[in-house]
Amino acid sequence: MALYDKKGPYIIKEEAGVRFYCMCGLSEEAPYCDGSHNGKGTGKTPYIVRYAQEKTVKICGCGQSNTLPYCDGAHNPTKE
Repeated sequence: MALYDKKGPYIIKEEAGVRFYCMCGLSEEAPYCDGSHNGKGTGKTPYIVRYAQEKTVKICGCGQSNTLPYCDGAHNPTKE
C-alpha cells in the first residue's frame, strides 16, 4: 500500500534515531521513504525526523494533515 492510500494514520513505536518519512506518496514501504520519488520529477524529498528517545507516533496516511508527517485527524472531518 502506497502512502496516502490509507484512511487513517500509521501508529508506530519508533526507537531513538533518524527516520525518513515519505512525502511524495509513491513509497511501497509506507510510511517510510524508499526512494520512489527519485527520477520521477516530483520535486519532493522525505520528511527527516530525529527521535531522541523511543516514542509512539501517528504518521499521516491520507496526505491531508496540516502537520505532516504527523496525523492531525484531517482524514476524519467533523460532522456538522
